[in-house]
Amino acid sequence: MIYVYSCIVDGFDNLRSPACPIDFNVRYICFTNVPNLPRVYPWEYRPIYPVGAPCRSARVAKILPHLLLPEDAEYSIYHDGNFQLREDPNKIIDLVSREPWAAHKHPCRNCVYQEAEILLRENIGTRALVEAEIARYREQQYPEGAGLWANGLIVRRHTPEVAALNEQWWELYAAGSERDQLSFPVARHAMGLPIRTIDADVWSSPYMLFRWHGAWKDREDNPDYRPERERIRARLERLRHVTGSSGGVTYVDY
Repeated sequence: MIYVYSCIVDGFDNLRSPACPIDFNVRYICFTNVPNLPRVYPWEYRPIYPVGAPCRSARVAKILPHLLLPEDAEYSIYHDGNFQLREDPNKIIDLVSREPWAAHKHPCRNCVYQEAEILLRENIGTRALVEAEIARYREQQYPEGAGLWANGLIVRRHTPEVAALNEQWWELYAAGSERDQLSFPVARHAMGLPIRTIDADVWSSPYMLFRWHGAWKDREDNPDYRPERERIRARLERLRHVTGSSGGVTYVDY
């Protein structure tokens, strides 16, 4: 079975139907913490596995699909919530016919140390965590220029070796910064798993369409979602009023 999946926490993105023909032998699962989202065909909703901060909780499904997707998953295609699939999943899995993992090359860099410099310069993520993570990699003599991937799309053939890489990636990610692109190359290097690097810009990928995060509420089709978002928020407020509890749910006001 092929699973296409994504994760949207706190309404950070607007979920869209895929821009490709629907195959009933492919299941689409969106992990979320918002319980009253409208039906978006053919997506199914499943609860996230919370581990603290929303950005961390959103990474659980992204990094550990072998523990969250149904056990009949032979292939999985993950994409960030601000993308929309444009290619038939049956064709996308051809990317992992030889190597069991595929992801786009990073559009700008090929080195975790260069990436860390950008994060620190732009104040992206927690500075102390980024600095400590990179210091560990230097201490371990992880090489410079050893590759960097854009993890907005990850195609996996589910094997024991892929599951082991998933768990190694999570171990490094959980101990490091919020930015998963720093820990993935190091985990891959440690496990020695060959991967297929997609030689295309992730922002203009032949496999998916880029969409703006919900925070950019006036970009492209995001204004079309504003009435729906207001209805979701109103129903959550009513739910809090009736039950006397927030249920731990936040829905950002975009």
